[in-house]
Amino acid sequence: MITQATQSYSHSTQASRPQTTLSEQQTSTIKETLEQFDPDNLSEADAQSIVNSFSEAGIKPSKALAEQMSELGFDAKAIGELAGAPAKPPKDKPDAQVDLKQVVDYLSDALSEQDTNQLNDEQKQALLSDLKSQFGLPEDGNLVNLHV
Repeated sequence: MITQATQSYSHSTQASRPQTTLSEQQTSTIKETLEQFDPDNLSEADAQSIVNSFSEAGIKPSKALAEQMSELGFDAKAIGELAGAPAKPPKDKPDAQVDLKQVVDYLSDALSEQDTNQLNDEQKQALLSDLKSQFGLPEDGNLVNLHV
């Protein structure tokens, strides 16, 4: 097992892989969805509607989604929490565990889409950041914590 320091704020399945980039269609869906709401005056129902719209469109929580939402004046984490997604536990709580098979499957899928012989440092860092984001690890946290 791999121990994670925090729990993902997303309520979608942790086995699914986040997008590293958004398609034009996804970007358009995000803009069209968010245009209907005031970022400074969101209700719980509004947040749930946004989350449901993205889910129905196949848009999963990711760094790319958070960045796109931020460009449009919205805070993805705050919307996820307002919609009822579980909050991150305090740091003094016991570590949660992630199934190693999920991590291996995620990495396998992510790397199968890449020419791993041609990855530059920026691409490698982006993959690592996406992995940490997917499994709720802090950016500055350890990927693996082994206990013997």
